[in-house]
Amino acid sequence: MNRLQRERSANDEAMYVLTCDHLTYSVGAREILRDVTFSVNRGAKVGVIGVNGAGKTTLLNLLRGALEPSDGGVFLRRGTEIGCLQQTADDELLASSVYETALGGFSALLDMEERLRILQERVENGDESAISPFTELHEQFLRDGGNEFRARTVSLLKRFGFSEEAMRGPANLLSGGQKTKLLLARLLLREPDVLLLDEPTNHLDLQAIEWLEGFVKASPKTFLIVSHDRAFLDAVATDVLELEHGKSRLFSGNYTAFREKKRREQEAAARHYEQQQKEIRRIEEFIANQRRWNRERNIIAAESREKALARMVRLERPKDAPRGISFRVAESSSSSEQVLSVRGLSKRFPGVRLFDGLSFELRRGDRLFVVGPNGTGKSTLLKILTGRETADGGTFELGYNQSVGYYDQEQQLLDPENTVLDELWSVYADRKLSEVRGMLAQFGFYGEDVFKPVAVLSGGERARLSIAKMVSCGVSLLVLDEPTNHLDISSRETLEDALKQYDGTVLAVSHDRAFLRALATDLLELDPALPGGYRLTRGTDVLRSPAPTAEPASPTDKVEPGAGRQSYEDAKRQKNRQRAAEARFHAVETEIETAERELSDVRAEQERQAASPDYALLGSLYERAEALEKALDALYAEYEELDTELHNFG
Repeated sequence: MNRLQRERSANDEAMYVLTCDHLTYSVGAREILRDVTFSVNRGAKVGVIGVNGAGKTTLLNLLRGALEPSDGGVFLRRGTEIGCLQQTADDELLASSVYETALGGFSALLDMEERLRILQERVENGDESAISPFTELHEQFLRDGGNEFRARTVSLLKRFGFSEEAMRGPANLLSGGQKTKLLLARLLLREPDVLLLDEPTNHLDLQAIEWLEGFVKASPKTFLIVSHDRAFLDAVATDVLELEHGKSRLFSGNYTAFREKKRREQEAAARHYEQQQKEIRRIEEFIANQRRWNRERNIIAAESREKALARMVRLERPKDAPRGISFRVAESSSSSEQVLSVRGLSKRFPGVRLFDGLSFELRRGDRLFVVGPNGTGKSTLLKILTGRETADGGTFELGYNQSVGYYDQEQQLLDPENTVLDELWSVYADRKLSEVRGMLAQFGFYGEDVFKPVAVLSGGERARLSIAKMVSCGVSLLVLDEPTNHLDISSRETLEDALKQYDGTVLAVSHDRAFLRALATDLLELDPALPGGYRLTRGTDVLRSPAPTAEPASPTDKVEPGAGRQSYEDAKRQKNRQRAAEARFHAVETEIETAERELSDVRAEQERQAASPDYALLGSLYERAEALEKALDALYAEYEELDTELHNFG
């Protein structure tokens, strides 16, 4: 049975356009998603996040009906249509011109148009039986927009920045960012109610990302967007859906709000779990003491606490975050201050000038980021500076004793015939097997993963392996071409932290604004519209916009003047009372044990003197035993009161 249901009952919330109900998906014995349940309001912009392998793309495929769930279902409001922009485009989809590719969004109208052509030929050839179906189909064709869909296609492509000349060109020769725009235009021409976008900012330049942000924010449509771009999620997301350990959680607000809420929740969950464990240990100790003292009232008290312990709802130990990467960049192998000198560098392709007279200096500790529209020569510049491409003019020179590590965004420096282990060992041939495996573990390769062929690795795995090869050699200059592509958010943040602590020099191309804001000390902009095709800005604050904030405090959270001080004093007094109660509790416990031992000694003496004629001694022993009994009753009562008081303190 197809579990993608197209209707919801009238009793459902009117604003929900899509609902996942206990959605589960497994491949063999491996459960990828488990009991995923959430609802999305009409017009919401939901960012879908999670580590690589968490099931984000799988979820999108389940939502659009491309996969069948193992259990549970997807429910769409009546009349709702879903469209999907996938992470990798089908080559067949881009086999025609830009215009024809976009026009494919009207597949139903194109099909009707072809059927009308065939029917018209039959009518023109004198087949009267074709007149009625031709008339009916033509009326439907007009009702569905048959006279406008070609003009609408041209109009939308122009809005997306395609000239008429570009529309006639082959779609498969477009840049990655232009392909994303084209496929998004094709998708929008279908006018779906819910748009699923899988990593839409991959391969987009900064200008295109900002354009997409504005488009998503202004659109009345509902979006579910898989993305690792933190700045993009902060700009567009009204909600964040996190997939972790196969389950889902929906948080209101953007990525920064989600991160703060989750941090608070994790801290609270850990605190509550530890408090409950402490309470369980206290109750178990209380029960053990009562049974050790073994008086009737002690047995009753122990049994009462045992029943309370059995009724307690035990909290699960909070799960650790999914295993991520954790590494440091080895210290630079050179102490020289002069790292790289570039003078008058020029590069052209037939009919295209990339840059002329490009000059700059890199010193130790600089982090120069290269930005600009796609096709302006950013990757070409890095290839020239690492000897993989030749310049048309100018020179560049490394400083004394400099060594270079290069990260290629296409990972062409990996040998597909090697295993993961062999690939890293080829760089660190002098290391022991255990050392190399330990290094791989830092980059998320555990157990049998190290024996995978490079050829079968995912984009994220190849990225992690490329970084592993580069960062442990102790190079003085890291040249990075889009290093965050294919990395999940956790891995991006780990790389960010490692580069912050790195004592060498960084030259990087990146469109990840959060990454740029965190690291860049200088910017090199490449753009044909600029003089010479470039602009260098030192010590720039470009892109360092204020950090996005979490949700503002609720009006009910206002603090009256002086309330903070009063709250502090109250908390201090309560803490003092708790410490005093804890100290007295342990003191009473010790006094009970001392009195129990003394009472046991007195009773033993009473048994030994039972036949003695010394009635004064017997009377003294009886009075002592009676006094100890009364003292113990008082101590037991105080012990239980203190135990209750400590329980109330939590």
